[in-house]
Amino acid sequence: MTTPVIDTHAHIIPPDMLAIILRGGARYGVEIGGNEKTRTVRLAGSTYTRPMPGFLSHVDERTKAMDRQGVDVQVLAGWVDFSGYTMPVDLGVKFSELQNESIAAVVAANPARYVGAANVPLQDAAAAIKVLERAATVHGFKAAQISPYFGGNRFLDDPALDPFWAAAQAMNVLLLFHPYDEARPAGLDDYFLHNCIGYPLQTTIAVVRMMFSGVFTRFPELRLKLPHAGGFLPYQIERFRHAADFRPEPRSQGFDGDPLDVLKQLYFDTVTFSPKTLRYLADLVGPERLLLGSDYPFEMGEVDPVATVKAAFPEETAQRAVLGGTAQRLLCLPDCGCRRGALRAEAIES
Repeated sequence: MTTPVIDTHAHIIPPDMLAIILRGGARYGVEIGGNEKTRTVRLAGSTYTRPMPGFLSHVDERTKAMDRQGVDVQVLAGWVDFSGYTMPVDLGVKFSELQNESIAAVVAANPARYVGAANVPLQDAAAAIKVLERAATVHGFKAAQISPYFGGNRFLDDPALDPFWAAAQAMNVLLLFHPYDEARPAGLDDYFLHNCIGYPLQTTIAVVRMMFSGVFTRFPELRLKLPHAGGFLPYQIERFRHAADFRPEPRSQGFDGDPLDVLKQLYFDTVTFSPKTLRYLADLVGPERLLLGSDYPFEMGEVDPVATVKAAFPEETAQRAVLGGTAQRLLCLPDCGCRRGALRAEAIES
């Protein structure tokens, strides 16, 4: 059968969830401000008030856009600003559950076109594990979105997160990493640099800290997908290798591997706007480590992500893997070859 084209980088604020937080967001630690035309939102534990993009709730337009792009299936992850890691744990759990239930409802209404990705309260590993397990068992999610921001100096290499990495590895969940900022680094307030530079930089910082702290050594089967083709990491990998060879700090926590080998354990989406960049990345880690992404519906997303992939990989085997074959396997979608994929196919047909 034909391999489906699967977009692994897309965001949503489900309409049902939006209606709930507009009526009574305080119950979930969500403060809504502004007006109907320009709403703002602030989460409990945060001092950051931000505009809320209403277009993330336009579900009817989503499948039309997918059809224009040639995308069969879209992985629905929440708005990364709703990660909620600044919240008290109880509210973080409640808000995550609301997002997951609402995303599951969108998926259930059109299971042939959507699969869901969970939000988890990563500020507490035990709570995050429970939410992830519920998302998998109740909603059938095989993916979860995570971001690096904890409202302070906690990063993803924090040892307290080891139980979560262990659980995600055991569950074979695909973790969709996404950068996020509340406090922008100096120099990035102007020219949209917080996104152009800040987001790829956040990805690089978080993943290299995980690398040198040994997270990927302890959890070698962890499935982690990096957005924007890995930020700056793949394109400066030789600098990290050089540092590991000539400086003591990268190996101060016991890391004794090759950074390039760690890179080859990860997955990367294709949001580059450049076939040449994708070819370089594929030559570095293998095309089987690349997953189609669009960053829909944001303006920094790829308008025609399928065309970028096809231009980069004219050969059929690589093209099929990047457009959907690898994602089909990781997400246990129909015809992936496993029993769970077969059960999903039966559920969609019925």
